Amino acid sequence: MSTTGTTPRFGARWIVALIAIALASTIVPVVVAGDANAQDPAAVQAAREIQAARDRADAAAQAMFDAQSKLDTLDVEIAEAEKQLAAVEAQADSMRSSLQTDAQRSFANSGSAMPLLIDLDQANAGITAERQASVARGAASVELDDFDVVMKEVNAQRADLERQQELTVQARENYERLQAAAEAEVVKLAEIEKQRLADVAVQRELERQRRIRAEQDAAAAAAAASQAAANAPRAAAIQTSGGSAAAAPAAASSGRASGQSSGASAAPQAAAPAPAAPSPPPSNAGSGIVCPVAGPRAFGDTWGAARSGGRSHEGVDMMSPRGTPLVAVESGSVQFKTTRLGGNSVWLNGNSGTRYFYAHLSAWEGSSRGVSQGEVIGYVGATGNTTANHLHFEIHPGGGRAVNPYPYVRAVC
Repeated sequence: MSTTGTTPRFGARWIVALIAIALASTIVPVVVAGDANAQDPAAVQAAREIQAARDRADAAAQAMFDAQSKLDTLDVEIAEAEKQLAAVEAQADSMRSSLQTDAQRSFANSGSAMPLLIDLDQANAGITAERQASVARGAASVELDDFDVVMKEVNAQRADLERQQELTVQARENYERLQAAAEAEVVKLAEIEKQRLADVAVQRELERQRRIRAEQDAAAAAAAASQAAANAPRAAAIQTSGGSAAAAPAAASSGRASGQSSGASAAPQAAAPAPAAPSPPPSNAGSGIVCPVAGPRAFGDTWGAARSGGRSHEGVDMMSPRGTPLVAVESGSVQFKTTRLGGNSVWLNGNSGTRYFYAHLSAWEGSSRGVSQGEVIGYVGATGNTTANHLHFEIHPGGGRAVNPYPYVRAVC
């Protein structure tokens, strides 16, 4: 009895143990395999190398576009300097004509030969002497002192223009050097991506790291927005009350400097209204888009940077080798056109209501039509007002004014 009674209990314990071992053998490998896919050391290292190459290319692109902004600013300043120089030269020319007329009259009356005042930069000594004599006789219509002041201004303007032109030459050389460096970094990036991204595990790891970066960016943006909201009441209070109080001593000081007595009090000035904050883009603006450049790319935040003709940059510039495919960031319809600044361009009317602008394409793919997200619509180039192969990309929420596209492409590229 005892034998038959203990045997079943002993067998039951072994059965339970065997079941536990069997379950462990099926569960543990799944967990380990999942961890290995997410944290494969080789894939992690390869993804880090790709991201490091992208960061280097982005930094090089940012430096190049910053140099372009400086060059464009100098071009605007030179245009203004040339305009000012032309105005003061016209004034000097008018004064010179008056001097010549008076000198002709003076020499004609004296019967002497008349040397001509032919150089804007220097006055003839003979004319100067006669001019002084004319002034002494009270026959002058234009004072030599005034002419001398204007000529000094002409020389100063010319010197300033020459200085700006020299700076522009240096800035252009620097821009070309940085452009070559940025293009070289993009080529290196393309080689690294070609070698590493063939591995699916590396692609997954790179995407995982991108999501982590996007989450960090979103958290930082949320924290900044929260801090700005917390500071808004205090800033408004300073604007409406503290700003006036702070301005009062300055006004009083100005009054005393202009000879007002200390007992005089200036009328209080109302604080200038705070500028209205721009309306935030619709929540669906740019949501769910894909990267517009289907290949190696490098870009920086150039929103608002100076551009030729006094314009401000309203997009993001994304460097990539010539011929790299460009795709529709969302489904919709595309219209192809050519413009002076943008060269071969594309307007994408997204189904969400957001419009997107692509510029400087080397060529289009197909013709104006309806497109699906990710469909190739053109290729990177350097048409229009540029010398560097890149995509100029804009986002217009609701078809309205452009917003800074950098956060959008950073999140998906």
